[in-house]
Amino acid sequence: MKIDKIESFFIRNGYVIRIHTDTGISGVGQTACWGYPEAVDQIINTFKKYLIGQNPLRIEHHWQYLYRMGPFRGTALSGAISAVDIALWDIKGKHFGVPIWELLGGNCRDKIRLHLLGGGGTPETMYEAAKAAVEEGFTALKFDPVVGNFQDMAVDRLVKTARDLVAAAREGGGPDLDLIVEVHRKLTPMNSIV
Repeated sequence: MKIDKIESFFIRNGYVIRIHTDTGISGVGQTACWGYPEAVDQIINTFKKYLIGQNPLRIEHHWQYLYRMGPFRGTALSGAISAVDIALWDIKGKHFGVPIWELLGGNCRDKIRLHLLGGGGTPETMYEAAKAAVEEGFTALKFDPVVGNFQDMAVDRLVKTARDLVAAAREGGGPDLDLIVEVHRKLTPMNSIV
């Protein structure tokens, strides 16, 4: 089996690849490099020169080669390697007819707790998102309370906006919904300690 084609897709601010083989099996991989999908695309185009014609089942070999092929590493390179790695594992699982978790050593638990990634830009939409999360059976909601033109907000307004969104999530979700607050490195050190 050989890799014969690699496609890429921009999906909103994300990036997905599909690696095709000459046997008809294909695998899909996604990058977690949300901020730089164009950079990841350029790296994937560079990777294609190496990957086309290779055996897709040699996952660790390809990972090591791609990681070491240049001296400069960072977010975009790691994101590109991640997409390739996931797609190759997808191919391997399909080739052997087993789920990827089985290839990685089997399951170690029979269930996992999930959180819903959601929220809203206003207290009203945040309230509804939290309420809907509980109604869907989620016990945790992850959201970003730093919304809008936060860079232009005075610190007291930024704090009030974030506080209002968190309060709305608490009210909508009730006392048993765990709230996971993610600010995506948006705050300066000064703003984060206020």
